[in-house]
Amino acid sequence: MAKIPTRLATYRLTRRTLILGSLAAFATACGGADTSAPPQSSGAPQSSSGAQASIAPTAAPKAGGTLIIRQWTGDPPDLDPFLNVTFRAQEFAGFFYSRLLKFDAGPGTQPNSFIPAPDLAESYQISQDGLTYTFKLRANAKWQNKAPLNGRAVTSDDVIYSFERFRKVSPQKGNLDMVKEVKAPDPQTVVFTLNNVFAPFETTIASPMLWIMPKEVIEADGDARKRVIGSGPFIFDRFEKGVQVVAKRNPDYYFQGTPYVDEVALLIVPEEATAVAGVRAKSIDISGLTASDRKAVGTSDPDIKILEYPQNQLYFMYWRLEAPPFNDVRVRQAVSLALDRDEIISVLWEGTGYPNSALPAGLRSFYLDPRSAAMGPNAKYFKRDVEGAKKLLADAGFAGGLKVPLIASLNAYGNTFNQSVELVIKQLKDAGITADLRPQDYSAYISSTFLGKFDPGVMVWGLETPYQEPHDYLYNMYHPKGGRNHGGVNDTKLTEMIEKQATTLDKAARKAQIDDIQRYLGEQQHYVMGVAGNTVIATQPWVKNFFYETDYGRGGEYVPKLFLDGKK
Repeated sequence: MAKIPTRLATYRLTRRTLILGSLAAFATACGGADTSAPPQSSGAPQSSSGAQASIAPTAAPKAGGTLIIRQWTGDPPDLDPFLNVTFRAQEFAGFFYSRLLKFDAGPGTQPNSFIPAPDLAESYQISQDGLTYTFKLRANAKWQNKAPLNGRAVTSDDVIYSFERFRKVSPQKGNLDMVKEVKAPDPQTVVFTLNNVFAPFETTIASPMLWIMPKEVIEADGDARKRVIGSGPFIFDRFEKGVQVVAKRNPDYYFQGTPYVDEVALLIVPEEATAVAGVRAKSIDISGLTASDRKAVGTSDPDIKILEYPQNQLYFMYWRLEAPPFNDVRVRQAVSLALDRDEIISVLWEGTGYPNSALPAGLRSFYLDPRSAAMGPNAKYFKRDVEGAKKLLADAGFAGGLKVPLIASLNAYGNTFNQSVELVIKQLKDAGITADLRPQDYSAYISSTFLGKFDPGVMVWGLETPYQEPHDYLYNMYHPKGGRNHGGVNDTKLTEMIEKQATTLDKAARKAQIDDIQRYLGEQQHYVMGVAGNTVIATQPWVKNFFYETDYGRGGEYVPKLFLDGKK
C-alpha cells in the first residue's frame, strides 16, 4: 500500500477532529458554464486530427507528486459504470476507462464548451450522407498492465464488445438507439452506421457513457464491480470506503508523457466544513465550494484561485404522469407558480443564480431564459403567483388544497440541495400544497425512484445529471424510450419535436426547434424546473494547467494535463 502523503494525513486528522458546522456542499460532479454549441456535421466528409486535444500548457510541466481532489460527498456505490448511472460511478470511470472521443479542456476553451476531441480514436471521418462514422484507433493504445489484460493492445473488437454490452445492460442504452450497426474492418478501425442522420452524434460518442470495457474481466467476473482495469490515464490502486479512491499514473497511456502527477487521491468528503478546512490548511488541492464559502476561502488566502461559472444541471420536481393528480396540467402549472425562484437564488446562492427551463442555464447557446420575452406567454409559469396557483388547483378539483408525499434523498447531494428541499416545501405550502417529506437513502433512490419506480401521486425533488448536449436532456427525460424518463412522459407532439431536432443539421434551424420545445414544455410542465447557481471551484496556487470541464469524464480530460509546481 502506498504511503499516505503528509497533507492527506493532515486532512484525515482534520476530518476526525473538526466540529462540523454544515453538511456537504453540492457535489462537484454537478456544474455548468457559458458554452458554445458543439460543431454540427454539414454532411460533407470531415476528419479530426490525432493530436492530443489540448493547447500548450501555461508553463513547462513538472512530473511527479500526489494530486488531492475533494471528489465526492459519498462512496461510489458501484464500480461498474454500465450498471450504475449515479454520478459517483460515472466520475469514477473517467479516471480509468477510455472513450472514443472526449471533450476538450485547455487554454481558450471555456468550461462546458463540450467540444468533441480525439481520445482512444486517433481520428474519425463522417460520410457524405452523414450516416457513417469511421474511427481509427491509436496504434499505441494499450490496456493497463494488470492481469488478465497484461497490457495488450486495445482493438476494434474491444469497442464492439463494449457497445454490445452497453446496449444490453445499461439503463442508458436508449441513448445509442440511433446506431444501426457497428463493424470492425480491421483491428484499428471501427465503423458506426446510423439508422438516420443524427446531428449530435459526435457529442454523444464523446459523452461519458460508452466506456471501453475489458472483455476478459467481465467474462471472468460477470461484471466490472470487482476489478477495475481500463486503458485510461490512471490505474486503480485502492478504494477506502468513506475516505478515498487512490489512482496511480498509467505509464503506458497513449497520450505519452501524461498524466504528469504520479498519484491522485480522490477524497470522499461529505462535510462542507471539512472541505473548507482542508483547502485552508492546504491539505486539499482542488475542491468544490458552496456559494457561502466562496468569499471566505478567497479572502483567507488570496493565493487560492477561485473559478466560478453557471451550473449545467437541473433541480426539478417530478412525478408519475399517468395518474391523478399530476396527469392534470393545471396541477403541474400550480406547482410551478408556487415556487419562488428568486428566494431560492437569494438563500442558496447569495443572489447569483438562474431559473432553468427544460434546459439548464449552463448550456448557454441552447438555453432559453424561461422568464424572458423569448419564452412568450408561458413565461408566466416561471414567476411566482400564489393566488394563480390556488385558482389552478381549485379548477382541478382541489379547492381545499392538495396533500402529497414528497421524496428526496438527503444523504447524497449536500447541504445546498437539502436546503432547497426545505425551501420548496415551505413555498408549496403557501400555495395550498402540503408536501409530506419522505427522505430516501441515496442508494435506494438512484436504483428505484430516479428510474421512475415510485407510486403515482407522489412528488419527487431531485437533480438531473449534467449532460453535454440538449438532445440528451430532452431525449432522456421526455422521450418514451429515454433512459431517465422519470415521470413516464409519453407526449406524441413532444416526441415528434425531439426526434425532428435530432436530425436537423443546420445549426440555426435546430436552435429554433429546441427553443420551440422549451416553450412547449414551459406550458406543459411535465416536470417543474427550479433554479441553479454557480459552480465554485477552489485550487491551490501550485496546481498548474487547470482548465476545468464539467462532465463525468473529466478524470480523463483536465486531470491528466495538471501538474504540481511548488507543492511541499
